[in-house]
Amino acid sequence: MPRTIASDHGQLASLRVHGNDNVRVALKNLPAGSEIDDDGRLLRLPEPIRQKHKFALNDLAVGDTVIMYGVTVGRATRSIAAGAAITTANTEHSTATTEPQARRGEWRAPDVTAFQGASFAGYHRPDGQVGTANVWLVVPLVFCENRNIEVLRQCVADALGEDPYRDYKRMARELLHGAIGTAPAEPAAERLFPNVDGVRFLTHTLGCGGTDDDALTLCQLLAGYICHPNVAGATVLSLGCQKAQIDMLKTAVAERDPGGCARYTTWSSRRASANRR
Repeated sequence: MPRTIASDHGQLASLRVHGNDNVRVALKNLPAGSEIDDDGRLLRLPEPIRQKHKFALNDLAVGDTVIMYGVTVGRATRSIAAGAAITTANTEHSTATTEPQARRGEWRAPDVTAFQGASFAGYHRPDGQVGTANVWLVVPLVFCENRNIEVLRQCVADALGEDPYRDYKRMARELLHGAIGTAPAEPAAERLFPNVDGVRFLTHTLGCGGTDDDALTLCQLLAGYICHPNVAGATVLSLGCQKAQIDMLKTAVAERDPGGCARYTTWSSRRASANRR
C-alpha cells in the first residue's frame, strides 16, 4: 500500500526550491513506494531517496536539463524516471548559455539648473581637490603601534576639547566624592583649533606577519586616507621592523599625489626620531 508523505509532525518531507525546478530535495529519508505531494500532484517514488538528495519530478531523457534554483545545473546522461534519484551516475554538470542583456533605454542627464552657480563651504587643497571637512589623521603602519595610538587618542582628545566622554567622567568624579548634582556644570569645552574638525586615530591588525602583497595593500589603503581631500595631514607611527615599511607608504602616496602636496609626518619607534617629509 503506497504511503503519501506530505509532512511528518509539521515538517516537509521534500521541497521544490524554485517553482521552475524539475527536481525536489528530500528533507528526510524517503522509502521506495512513497507518494510525494508535488503541489497537488502525487508522485510515487520507484526507489528510496536519501535525505538531502534530489529526485526527478518527471521523466528525463538523455540530454534533458536538470533545473534547480530556477536555473540549469545539470544534464541527464541516462534516462531518468519520474521519482528516481538524481546522481552523478545519471547526470553531468551543465549550465545554460547566457547572452549579455542589451541596455534598455537611454540615459538622460538630470536637470541641474537649480544648482548652477551654487557653492558650499569647503577646504581648498593644494592639488585642486576640495574637502568638506578638515581633519588630522594619526595612523599606525603596524598593529604593534595600536597601543600607542590608543594612548594618544585619550590624551589628545581631552587636550583639544574633543573628549566624547567628558560629561561621563565628570559624573564619575561626582559619584566618587559624593557630590553628584551639587557641583556646578562645567562649561562646554572650546575647540582649541576651530578650523580643525578633529583628530582621527585609526587602528588595524595588519602591517606585519602577512605577505608582501598584504603590506602593499595596507600602504595603498593608508595612502588613500592621507590623500583624501577631507584630510589636512597625517602622523604615521612605525615600529621600524615591520613588513609595511615607510618607503612603501611614501611610494603609495606619491602615486596618488604626484605633485607632492600631501602633508604627513612619519615617526619610527625603533629609531626614536621623527622623519619629516
